[in-house]
Amino acid sequence: MDTDKIIQDLNRRFAAPLPEFYQRRIIFWYDEDKEFEDKLDEVVLENAKFIALTGNNAFYVKKLLSVDDLTTNYLVYSPLAYNRPDDNWFLDVELYSEEFRADLISIWMDEMRLISNPAMRKQVKNYRAYFNAKDRRLKVSTQNKVPETPAQLHMAVISWKAEGISKSGGSIPIYRRKSKVMRLSFI
Repeated sequence: MDTDKIIQDLNRRFAAPLPEFYQRRIIFWYDEDKEFEDKLDEVVLENAKFIALTGNNAFYVKKLLSVDDLTTNYLVYSPLAYNRPDDNWFLDVELYSEEFRADLISIWMDEMRLISNPAMRKQVKNYRAYFNAKDRRLKVSTQNKVPETPAQLHMAVISWKAEGISKSGGSIPIYRRKSKVMRLSFI
């Protein structure tokens, strides 16, 4: 996604009417892979202030959002990843804020209507080559029941791969035993 499109999307989100009882909008822009870190100077918002988390300014930003400025819209750029929820100083603010991601995996996950959590993101990254084809992403989103866990997504991908192999008359390696490969053939 290019920077102009990102800025346009963010400005559109900040211009949208606020939900009932809300006085401002806070959007957390997650970029764990730091794909956009060098383009932050280009981000100019019409109706919000921009602040980037560095890992050393958590207390300052937390105080700013929770005490000092309770009416201004904010875009909070977060290149940080937390292994445990207890490590995230902004968890309470994130619960009443909005999430924004602009990386390819996030775009695909939105397109496939998958739940956005770290485990599911990791599974989609594992199948990056598989989901590179638009028709395969479409197959996920048109299912009666969209996978909700990484294990369900894994099983769905395996079944689609097996279905594709069976249509082509091929075989799937089941397991390896020393140098011998057992194969399951579809007829």
